[in-house]
Formats: sequence, C-alpha cells, structure tokens
Amino acid sequence: MVGTLSKCWLFTFQTPKQCAVALLPPQLQPVEHQDYAFWNVVVCRVRDMRPKLSPLPLGVTYWHVAYRLYVRCKTHSGEEIEGLYFLRSDCDNAMMSFTGNLLTDFKFNKASVNVSLRERTTEIAISAPNGDAYARIGDSPPALPEYSAFGSLDEAKQFLKYKPNGISIAADGAANIVHIVRDETAWTSRLVTVESARWSYLEDKNVKPEICYELEPIFYQWNRARAYTCAQGGLASG
Repeated sequence: MVGTLSKCWLFTFQTPKQCAVALLPPQLQPVEHQDYAFWNVVVCRVRDMRPKLSPLPLGVTYWHVAYRLYVRCKTHSGEEIEGLYFLRSDCDNAMMSFTGNLLTDFKFNKASVNVSLRERTTEIAISAPNGDAYARIGDSPPALPEYSAFGSLDEAKQFLKYKPNGISIAADGAANIVHIVRDETAWTSRLVTVESARWSYLEDKNVKPEICYELEPIFYQWNRARAYTCAQGGLASG
C-alpha cells in the first residue's frame, strides 16, 4: 500500500519502563532512555491510500490516529528490530477501519476527527469510543519540560524519531513486522508547542508529555507484513 502523509503531528510521552512492559507481549521490550519508555501518538491525514500499482483516483483519504509504544524485538537470528507497537488506532473512514482490522493487528476503531488550522493555532478534536481527545498547538517556541528524560530538544527529537516498522505479535508468538519505506532525505519536521491536551485513552497509563513535532508531507509505502521468529517464543520461520 502507498500513500502520502499530508498532515501529521507526532505527540510523544514518557512513561516508567515497567508501565510499558506491562502492556507489551513478552517477545517485545520497550525502547528506553534513563529508565523511561516512550509513547508516540500520531494524528495524520493519509492521502490517496491505495495498492501500489493502482491508479491515483482509487486512493482513499482519511484521518488516522494511533497510540504506539517504541519497542524492539530480537529475532531468532540475533537481529534487533526497532519499531512501534500499536495499542489502539482511530480512523474516520469506516472502510479503512474495517480493512485495517482485517489485514493488521493495529486495533482500529471508527472515530470522528476534526482538525482546525488557523494562523497561529491548530486544534485537534477526536471523538471515539473510550478514546476522546483534544489538543491545541500554538506558535510559541518549543521547550523541554523540566522533568524530561533528555538533556536538550535536539537529543529528544533525534531519539524519538521512530523507526519505520509496525510490530505486532501473532498467536503463534512470531513477530509480524510491517516494514515501511520512506525517503529519509524527505523527512522534514519542526518542533511545536502543545498548549493544552487531553487524551482519554492515556489517562490511566501514567504518561507525561515530552515533545511534539509536525511533519512536512511525505510519501510512505507500507509493505506486506513479514513474520520473524522471536528469540523468546514464537514458532514461525523468519
């Protein structure tokens, strides 16, 4: 599948490592820094999503919201693969939500997503079962919170740039990994300031905001999931 992320905001949060471990299957470990694990919540406008060889007019455009943990898994061959483990996805297109649950383990829910772009602020409002959310992004200079796990904005921005792999664990214990192809030279982001936010899905997850960044439009290719035998558990062959 191919498409373009035409609008995209990435909200990142720290959480104590043990809180993340409790949410992960045993085959996965959180990516950690200073004894913290990290969440990545994406709000993005996916434009013209379609099979790679399909004509552009067949593409579907929709809003996608996803709650992910930064994780790594070690394969039976000793390779360590980092990526994102999806705990929840919200989508404003019923067909894409149905198809997403049919083809992936990304846990889609049908939702309403409204984004208001103004000269100095952006407001995001999400209505979803057990997943209502609101965020307002302003134009003041971004700054690290006092409690940040990082020493500088640059350090946080580099560490929290996610590896382009969606990782889930199959019933047989294998890691199903969707490898995403993107042009790293086209990855352009800027840090932004979140003036206020409420994420009902995260309210009981013991999280604190780190940084938020906005991406310039970028083309993505989502490849077919590949199964890897995990170093601990899993029966499928890599």
